[in-house]
Amino acid sequence: MEPKDVLLLWPNVVCYIRALLGTIALGLAWFPKAPEPTAVCLVYVFSMSLDFLDGYLARRLQQQTKFGAALDVVVDVAQRGGMWIVACDLPGLIFPLLELLVFAFTHSSGNSWKDGCFADAPMLVASIMSNGFKTPCGVLTVAGLHFLPLYLWLLRLPSVRIPGFIILGVLLCFGRLLGLVAELWVVKRHVLELLRSDAASLSAKQKP
Repeated sequence: MEPKDVLLLWPNVVCYIRALLGTIALGLAWFPKAPEPTAVCLVYVFSMSLDFLDGYLARRLQQQTKFGAALDVVVDVAQRGGMWIVACDLPGLIFPLLELLVFAFTHSSGNSWKDGCFADAPMLVASIMSNGFKTPCGVLTVAGLHFLPLYLWLLRLPSVRIPGFIILGVLLCFGRLLGLVAELWVVKRHVLELLRSDAASLSAKQKP
């Protein structure tokens, strides 16, 4: 297989489709003076739901690649980041920047980011990451990551009020808070590793 063939593996093609749909959803939310929330929600949610399909195809077809794993995260962060900015304007940049920072830290060691980076995680973080997010805490975290920015955008539209809307918002906020706990732990862990490595290196150089 040639390197260019990796670009056209089915899981990666699904990621390209997700990126296109996410761009359409953001355009529908950003440009019209009176955006249609139903259209935005349908396209955005469908795009995010395909996140499960590309992972399934990668495992099922044995087409798991480092490029595909990185592409998957980049598409996720780009879509969520765009919706954060649409929902919260410039302050919304905080979350995608934090997610990109965590992405850089978890992939810097060369290990599988779901395994190597979380082997020594505290109980709460481990419960989020356990079994590929297939736990109550993991599902809630993924829901908060993906859909809280869409929820906050809907809050800006006075016409959108449905039964259970506040309860949904509380659950999504709690899920995003769980994600924030895991992200801050990753940042703390990586910074401490850098400091320990630097301290050991400098100590070795200072020995006579």
